[in-house]
Amino acid sequence: MNRPLIFEDYNYSKAVTQFPLIQPWSSMQEVEDTAWQYTIDLMRKDYDILIESFVGEHFDTIDEMQRYHHLVLSALSDQNYHQIGKLVEEAMGAFNQKTIDYIEQHKTQMEK
Repeated sequence: MNRPLIFEDYNYSKAVTQFPLIQPWSSMQEVEDTAWQYTIDLMRKDYDILIESFVGEHFDTIDEMQRYHHLVLSALSDQNYHQIGKLVEEAMGAFNQKTIDYIEQHKTQMEK
């Protein structure tokens, strides 16, 4: 499968096709809802993306990823499944933030 649009350089033609409901006046809630739907669709279609997200590959820095790994291993050793769930939520949010950032860039380009 091709890498997701959000990992490419911004492309207006692709963005307007991928996010047709986003307009310059779209609210942050609309952006977030669209981003989550895109993120979930990607993970449903591409298990590599799902796995990458679970292991924390989409954090912005290697330090953040290492911190995540340490905390997950610590929670596993403590059998703290609630904490593991919170950490997975954080990792998924890191991936989704990339989508939000891309959509925000798209909104900015539409305003020009």
